[in-house]
Amino acid sequence: MSKITKIKAITMVIPLIMAAETHATAQDVHEIIDICTSSEKIMKDYALIGMKFTYGELKKDLKETTTHLDSEMTDLEGHKVSKSLHDAEVGIDKEWAKIEKELKNSPEKRSALALEHHIDIFAKHCEALAEHLAADVQNKAEQYVVEIARLNLDVQRLAGVYVMKSWNAIADDEYIKIVKKILEDYAETYQKLMQADEKMVSNEVKERLRTIKKHFMLFEFMAESNTGRYVPLLASKKANKINKETIKILKFEESKVE
Repeated sequence: MSKITKIKAITMVIPLIMAAETHATAQDVHEIIDICTSSEKIMKDYALIGMKFTYGELKKDLKETTTHLDSEMTDLEGHKVSKSLHDAEVGIDKEWAKIEKELKNSPEKRSALALEHHIDIFAKHCEALAEHLAADVQNKAEQYVVEIARLNLDVQRLAGVYVMKSWNAIADDEYIKIVKKILEDYAETYQKLMQADEKMVSNEVKERLRTIKKHFMLFEFMAESNTGRYVPLLASKKANKINKETIKILKFEESKVE
């Protein structure tokens, strides 16, 4: 089914979903979190391929992430959610169609910039939907799950723009502005999680987040460095490591809900 057909299909079933007015589930939240993170990983791998790096299996990883994200979105669309969430769902689907279109182009700086623009819009829709879904779940702790995921999103986003800057695909002033915003958001979110009640964020989770923060500090230093030297592969490896550690935390949180 084409993306345009899928969007039309979503529009046709809106009245039925409006009538349902069911509450979101923890599964909905964790699926949208996975979607958000996958979109940011796409940017990093796409730019590395454009820079002609041959480390690992970047093309295979990019394809697998894209296929996985598409499957997750299709699954999410099949869930019944309240009418207030549908505009965000449709908005995500429209942006995903644009991302898929850009991914068909050979990785070049111009196409990478267009891709970065669409992923940024996609991610904003995605985060908004994740927050709404978490608020709709009958478990307040899910709202903190979204905050944990936001830390990871900041890391993956930072990796993407860092690789783009390494490629000279982003101007200095734009790069500095994006990095500053990401680091401010990370610091604010991290502080919120550390100050959360233990019933919402356990001490075990907080300790794991402290470990991740240690890995992030080197990444933060790299991103703010003005030496003009960039190590995109190291940034990619750090982002991947943090992603894996965050997924462990999210799975731990999901098991507690179940």
